[in-house]
Amino acid sequence: MPSVQKQLRVAVIGAGPAGLGALLALEKIEGVDVQVYEQARELREVGAGISLHYNTWTVLEKLGVPYIPSESFFRNSDLLRNELWNARTGAVLKKSYDSPDIPEHKRHVRTQRARLQQALLKVAPKERIHLQKRLVQVNVHPSGEVNLDFEDGFSTDVDIVVGADGIRSVVRHAAFPSHAIAYSGRVGYRSIFPISLVESIPGIPLKTLFWLGPDTSLYTTPIGDGLFEVSGRGPEPKEVGEAVSWGQPADKETMRRHFVEYHPVARAIVDAIPPETIKQFAFFGGPQLETVVKHGSIALLGDASHPLSGAFGSGAAFALEDAWTLGRAISHALSHDLPLSEALRLFDETRSPYYAKLFAELRRMGAAAEKGKHLPWDERVADRIDERWGSHDWIYLHDVEGAWRATLEKEAGKTTEALTAEELQAHL
Repeated sequence: MPSVQKQLRVAVIGAGPAGLGALLALEKIEGVDVQVYEQARELREVGAGISLHYNTWTVLEKLGVPYIPSESFFRNSDLLRNELWNARTGAVLKKSYDSPDIPEHKRHVRTQRARLQQALLKVAPKERIHLQKRLVQVNVHPSGEVNLDFEDGFSTDVDIVVGADGIRSVVRHAAFPSHAIAYSGRVGYRSIFPISLVESIPGIPLKTLFWLGPDTSLYTTPIGDGLFEVSGRGPEPKEVGEAVSWGQPADKETMRRHFVEYHPVARAIVDAIPPETIKQFAFFGGPQLETVVKHGSIALLGDASHPLSGAFGSGAAFALEDAWTLGRAISHALSHDLPLSEALRLFDETRSPYYAKLFAELRRMGAAAEKGKHLPWDERVADRIDERWGSHDWIYLHDVEGAWRATLEKEAGKTTEALTAEELQAHL
């Protein structure tokens, strides 16, 4: 196993938030040669909007990413994060707020995913990003070195492979071939369009809110840059969901039928969506991985490491926290002359317990949803909020640096115990 004292060759697979975050975290470390390989022909963000919470702003700051211009995001007033409404009656059932202790510039906002990607790319060294590189084979040698083969015939040998290649990760499959993802039974419909198309709707709430039905939801919000976002979810049979590719055009009538029982304002918002802007996304997920590292030379970040099927609306934050933590782990190993496997172990010991907690919460929410299936509309919606929509501030306020320090303190405690045992043995 090579020592991190030599020049480390790191390959990052994927140039989404996880991959770009890894590039920013690793390229600052002396002695690390990091290259990013992305299968797309151009870097463009597929999707619609994204929420940035305190934890996201904090890790972006740590990675040196410039602040997104205020005109390019929407932030509710009076500390309001979002509201939850009964989708049929329009009754406000719950309001969520940011803590008054959060600085104004780190409060929750909604923006385009493209704005986040642009901010990351502003500081990412472009010469280290290689497009049209589809990974097809990962071979781990007994030495720990990893050979990567790409579809275009390019091949390279590296010391660490960072799988930041999303929910259908090739790297994850190579490391954990028995792990499988499956269709969740739900399809999402997303659109961004000029806010002027909905501003005249009587009673429209120009704030961030969820319209909740028994098993459907609609998310509506201004998003900055004079735009409005609509994001809906509904059940679709397996044969439909498995045929949907990520971000393909969707038929407006297919989307609309999920919301026919909704409040007139919600239906008017859906009616105002330009059909050509609607994209659909089938949600897939899988079980928790026991570890997000393998062979002492493979690390998984973002959706590749935690296939949560879009739960918690904080995927970009998770990915960036992964990236920052991996950078700290490798930097720590470099400064202490530790092997690569030790760096990845520390990364795993920091992030895997956090993901275990997320998966446990996801299971609790799923069980609560099953329990309330027999209830009529209004009661089921109320039950859905009471049982499933608890406080997730432990996610949105997560202290990634504190978690890393806790790992180091735990390691220091192990060392102290070992030294004490040796000293006692010497006196026997």
